[in-house]
Amino acid sequence: MGTWGTALYSDDLAADLRGDFKDLIGNGQTAEQALDRLLDEYKESLLDVDGTVFWLALADTAWRLGRPVPRATEEAIRIIKSGKDLERWSSPTERKKRSTVLLQLEERLRTDPPSPKRVPKPFVANNPWTVGEVLSFRLASGRLALFRVVGHHSDTGGRHAVCEILDWIGTELPSESDAQRLPVMAQRSPSGGTQFMCSEPRRQSDMDRFARTGWTSSASRLAQYGVLVFPYFDRQLRERFGLE
Repeated sequence: MGTWGTALYSDDLAADLRGDFKDLIGNGQTAEQALDRLLDEYKESLLDVDGTVFWLALADTAWRLGRPVPRATEEAIRIIKSGKDLERWSSPTERKKRSTVLLQLEERLRTDPPSPKRVPKPFVANNPWTVGEVLSFRLASGRLALFRVVGHHSDTGGRHAVCEILDWIGTELPSESDAQRLPVMAQRSPSGGTQFMCSEPRRQSDMDRFARTGWTSSASRLAQYGVLVFPYFDRQLRERFGLE
């Protein structure tokens, strides 16, 4: 887990907990049930030096959603008053900034929460593409690029395709035989990686930019890959692969 600032959610653990709690509520669990589930899933994190983050993030998230859990609120306030969380910060400047964040959190937790907010059911991807399948993708410029599926990545967000890009761009698709001979495009980075997880778009207009060609070819073996996500997909393709 990483920490990049003193704000409450400038922390991987806190950000993950916020998202997981919202997803559980969106799936119909009560705040108490969600807390019990996360206590079990994050039990190892509770034992290390970042364990205070669990209670601080959960108490704040539940309060903001209008679903405060008394035991989380009480534990968060106890941690703030004990100063235990501040032990995580070696710099006096950072400790002072974090102290301000925690005092604001305590003040918030001691006030009446907002009315319960509607939490939508979380989006779960279920990518149907098969390994070796070649797809066309319409770039922002209107030109076409060719993606080949090399595998899938599954997590709590569902099943996403892992792809590589064939070294071709044009306004009309090449022949299938020509596509079979295309090399794989590498990223413009020192690592030169070729693969990326294609995060499932939520908007139909983005999904419509993909088209199944009906072609299959031998995909590269699954290797280390990054992540490209909508709505930043076009910018990431341009910056990483020079596609536009």
